[in-house]
Amino acid sequence: MKSTHVLILLGLLAACKSQPKEKETEAPANAPKAEPIACYQYATAADTITLKLVNMGGTVGGALIYKLKEKDMNAGTIKGTLRGDILLADYTFKSEGTQSTRQVAFKKTGNAFIEGYGETTNVNGVEQFKNADSIVYSSSMKLEEIPCK
Repeated sequence: MKSTHVLILLGLLAACKSQPKEKETEAPANAPKAEPIACYQYATAADTITLKLVNMGGTVGGALIYKLKEKDMNAGTIKGTLRGDILLADYTFKSEGTQSTRQVAFKKTGNAFIEGYGETTNVNGVEQFKNADSIVYSSSMKLEEIPCK
């Protein structure tokens, strides 16, 4: 009888043993939280450029997609800074199965962004603007603010 009590006691102890906690998936308290900024798009019957931005606590990140007629579609992520009305970011994307990184620049005008172009140079495999102050923002492809999906 005593061995039966011991077995019952061991069974109860095993059943009461707490399960280990699962790893918490929350970001650490000091990690920057991604806060939405806005979404922008240029769209015609043939061409679409979509820019989705989030504020990541000091930096700006998001997604950028180009679908231009007679050009290969490319989609990727951006990470950079928004200083005043200028967004300067590295765009990492895949096109034709190859991953590339190039710098992009957009100027905020009202509720829209206009992409900037300028002379570039290759620095460690990344196309970068030679002089950010000489970027020209005169593109006819104005990315208007749209509701984020």
